[in-house]
Parts: sequence; C-alpha cells; structure tokens
Amino acid sequence: MKRKGDRLALVFFLSPALFLYGLFVLYPSIQALWMSMYQWRGLGEKTWIGFGNYERMMSDAIFINAMKITGKYILFQVPLVLIISIGLALTIANLLKSRWLNTYRATVFFPYILPGVAIAMLWATIFNPVSGMLNGLLNAIGLEQYTTEWLGRTETAFGSVVFVNVWSMVGFYTVLILAAILNIPEELTEAAEIDGAGKWQKSFYIILPLLKDVLQVVIVFTLINTLKIFEMPQLLTSGGPNRSTEPISLYIYEQAFQNFNFGYASALGVIFLILIFIASMLTLRLTRGEKV
Repeated sequence: MKRKGDRLALVFFLSPALFLYGLFVLYPSIQALWMSMYQWRGLGEKTWIGFGNYERMMSDAIFINAMKITGKYILFQVPLVLIISIGLALTIANLLKSRWLNTYRATVFFPYILPGVAIAMLWATIFNPVSGMLNGLLNAIGLEQYTTEWLGRTETAFGSVVFVNVWSMVGFYTVLILAAILNIPEELTEAAEIDGAGKWQKSFYIILPLLKDVLQVVIVFTLINTLKIFEMPQLLTSGGPNRSTEPISLYIYEQAFQNFNFGYASALGVIFLILIFIASMLTLRLTRGEKV
C-alpha cells in the first residue's frame, strides 16, 4: 500500500509539469510535423504535398548554406566559450583574493543578464565604421590600416557576430564552473600542494578532472544555445552580408514571417529539432565516462 501511495503521490506532483510540457513542447512539435506536410501561406486553404517540403530542402542552396553557417558557429563558438569560461573560472579561483570573489564573479556574469537587444545595439555602435569606438581606437594608436566595416564585410562579419555571442554567453558558464571549483574539497588541493604541485598543476591534474560533470553540462548547453542562435545575427547583420552570418534559425524565421511559407518553415523546424536532439545525444555520449 505504501508503494502504491508513493506512486500516486509521484503522479500527482508530476502531472502539472507533464501537462505543461505536453501543451507547450509536444503539441507544438506534433503540430509542426503535421503542418510540414502542407503548402500554406498563412491564409486560405492548405494544400497537402506530403514530403514535398522535405524534398525541396535537398535542392535549396540557401538552406544548405544556412546549415554550413550553423556548423561554423558550432565549430568556433562552442570551443571558445568552453576554453574562456574554464580559463576565467580558474583565474578567479586561483589568483584573485577571496575578499573580491563576489565582485569578480558579478563583473564576469554581468553581460549575461543584459537583454540581447541591448547587447546588439551596444556592439553595433562599437563596430560602426564611421563613429564606432573600435575604428576610433585603431586610428588613435596608428593602426588605421586595420579599420574596416566590421559588420558589412563577409571577411569580418561572421567573426564579429561570434565575438559578441561569446562575450554575452561566457559569464554564465564561468560562474557555473567557478561554483563547481569552489565546491571541491580543500583536502585534495592541500594534499597536492604538500606533494609540490603548483597552482596550474593543481588546475590541470586535480581540478579539471573533478569538473567533468559540470563541463558536460556546459558543453551541452553551449551546443544547444549555439544551434538556436538567432538574436545576434538578426540584430547585427540580418544574416548578411551575402548570407554569411545566417544560421538555420534565421532562415526559418525568413521563410515563415517574410516569405509566408509556413509549411516549408515547419519542415525546416522539424529538421532543426531533430538536429538539436541528435547533437545533444552525441555530445552526451562522447562526454560520458567513469566517475572521477
């Protein structure tokens, strides 16, 4: 009877969360899958075309380019966020005085709490080729040959968007990793010090192996957020120039709300959802290992 009561209690407490998950996650996903089988422009009757939208993707050069650009974001953004977050967390934990810990932590975390629109406006102003701070600084120190239209050239636009994304994301993961470092028992690091280990030797041989679980979370979250990247390419470059910064999420938005191809946009969304699921599962599988 007790076990049956526990099960009923479990069902009772999980029911609200399951209801909300079904309403706001499962139902829209199923609806998108169903919508992807139609050709529909938002008004009028829907035309059943089966897998026609999926066949269209195979010959859609813009979709293929958006997939490549999304892959580039993952290739550059995920390692940069991971490396910089680990570096900042180790620096704050090892080199800075504990009395200033909260100050440094708040300073690093601050960009993450800013709205995406505010971040985009800030960096669009800094990257402005005429009155921007970056070109002004380069001119002031005699490096005027390096001034350029940072967001208007294919050679620099992608890197500029990645830089802004990393700048806005890295604070959260730094604080997450720092919290895990501060929870490591001091006995372990003290034992390493007695054996003659320096600060960076402790970092690489003691601390990093103990951060495996939290680093797995950081990698998965960064990967998912990078796959879903939308705000900065939209607000800084609108996917340009020449679609050099347009990820798949921005292409879905373009098809749905600019071209009004809601059926095709739904098909793109289904593929996008599958990609996120596969990427998450692969990342979890690759980072899985024995407990330290």
